Amino acid sequence: MLKEVYLDALRNREQKILKIKDSGYNTILPEAQSRWVSYDPVPEKCESVGIDSSWNKRAFQGLNLYVIDAVAVTSTNEILATDHVYDISESARQEALESKAMLMEAQLMQKVPEKKNVDIVCIDGSLVSRLTRSTVDAAADMVRQCGKATFISKSSESRLQFSSLGSKAGDIYYYGHATKSTGFSTPVQTQLRYASVYEIYARIRDQAPLVRIEVVGATSEQEIKQLLNRMRYHSVAGYPYCLKLAHNNCKITNEDIDRLASIFNLQMEQGARDALNE
Repeated sequence: MLKEVYLDALRNREQKILKIKDSGYNTILPEAQSRWVSYDPVPEKCESVGIDSSWNKRAFQGLNLYVIDAVAVTSTNEILATDHVYDISESARQEALESKAMLMEAQLMQKVPEKKNVDIVCIDGSLVSRLTRSTVDAAADMVRQCGKATFISKSSESRLQFSSLGSKAGDIYYYGHATKSTGFSTPVQTQLRYASVYEIYARIRDQAPLVRIEVVGATSEQEIKQLLNRMRYHSVAGYPYCLKLAHNNCKITNEDIDRLASIFNLQMEQGARDALNE
């Protein structure tokens, strides 16, 4: 079956690609270039902290074993704070697990100043996404606790900037095709109930992928440059090293779930994919 898919993809390659490029692509690229500020970040010595969370679950005939954890770690791999929760439940919806993970991140954000004086706290993911999916009270609490953090995403589906020009891909796609130099895009505001969030696309090293940056409140060009300088100081392949360490420290794999299942004697219970040997 997959052989047929591959052959069909080769035959229809150009047609599929044109589905993206025939809707304002040639108009969007010059617009993206006009919004790009070329700037080569100068590494600024600083203390940076990354915060990330992870969750995983396994279904066992109506029961759900799940685990969530979060970590705050410096770029020198000093773990400042951690949190976790696990349970066996009749319900473990993805939305609920994600909400708990976000709450953990916010709580760790409050613990960071107690442990260490830091210059920049990076949280993995999008603040806008968190606020739009949260309840009113949760959104207000997220802004209160994490308003001073910098939210950084490796990928993004946001079409805030180019949807009016007929974009079909995310804004980050067009900035990536339109620019190759280090620098950043001019900030664009999203006004939410409890905060004005500004999004910026940036490349902090040559040949590195773009990242999406979100900050609360208006920010000047000089403040953006200082932020990029600090991100550059501890970065690997154009990505903050503290976030890479946070991801590595909190990632919950399927093997981790297997070990937890064995502790609760669930390893012999049938799972949803057992019939397929998966």
